[in-house]
Amino acid sequence: MDADNTATLLHISQELYGWGSLIIFFIGTFGNILDIILFIRLESLNTLASSLFLLASFIGSQCVMLTATLLRVIFGFTGYDPLFSSLFLCKARWMVGPASGAFSLTCVCLAAVDRYILIRSQYRTKITLNQARLAIILAAIFWLGFFSIYAVFFVAPTPNSCRLVNPIMSQLMPFISFFVYSVIPIVVLSVLCRLIWHTLGQLPVTYIHGGNRLHDQVTRMIIAQIIIVIITSLPSAVYSVYTISTRTVTRSPWRSAVETLVNTVCVLIGFLTHAIMFYVYLIASTTFHKNVKTMFYVGFQRIAPAVARLCTNTQVIVPAV
Repeated sequence: MDADNTATLLHISQELYGWGSLIIFFIGTFGNILDIILFIRLESLNTLASSLFLLASFIGSQCVMLTATLLRVIFGFTGYDPLFSSLFLCKARWMVGPASGAFSLTCVCLAAVDRYILIRSQYRTKITLNQARLAIILAAIFWLGFFSIYAVFFVAPTPNSCRLVNPIMSQLMPFISFFVYSVIPIVVLSVLCRLIWHTLGQLPVTYIHGGNRLHDQVTRMIIAQIIIVIITSLPSAVYSVYTISTRTVTRSPWRSAVETLVNTVCVLIGFLTHAIMFYVYLIASTTFHKNVKTMFYVGFQRIAPAVARLCTNTQVIVPAV
């Protein structure tokens, strides 16, 4: 009976792994691409360092969709991991994937720092665009360099393996993930959110509305994003604490199956960090919502005449009897 229940739990985990990853991949890719287009297209946002940081975070999030979520979709539905077939893919995945997630979170933190500096100085001091670009480049170089250790120690020596071969790194990896994806972003973003909120409460109303409407909307978007990042990071943080504290405990097959299911849920919730920001912005910012509607309207206005001409010029050939 226990064996049947264990098999059922593992089957549920794999199905959830596949379907959950598939849904997150599609909504995340759709949202990230629209975010990237909007933040490049809108000239008003191109003058803000925080917008540049957010644009970089979207690019990092989409890399997470491609390097992590898509592979989970394939594995969830087929039970086959493409990383097993290639040493290059194995090393690239475990270098680029974690680096992309850390880079995206870093850029969100930088955007929050920029908002705090602007609000604290009542919009008189800001991070310049050149400084923002330099910070983005340095963040990308740092995280790629940091996670290059994974590329060194992850190997695919057989067709059925993509794993860490260094026992020390095997012990360190849970701690690295815990601090990089849970402790640091949760603590930093919580502090920044508190500082921004407190500073906003001390500003005169004239600095928050009216002439600074754009800054107000971007600030609301960043605060909403911070809250979502914290919420979606907490389950993985709790599970990481549990995993680290029980790493020497011997597990029964049933307990391992339960932990696999819980880990699957936590991982999927963690992926939402990189998948739902477009939809959060739609709710948090009326200006962003209007810009999205305008973009779709303009796109429809351009496509509709072309489709109409195509339909008009299409000739139906009737075969002779």
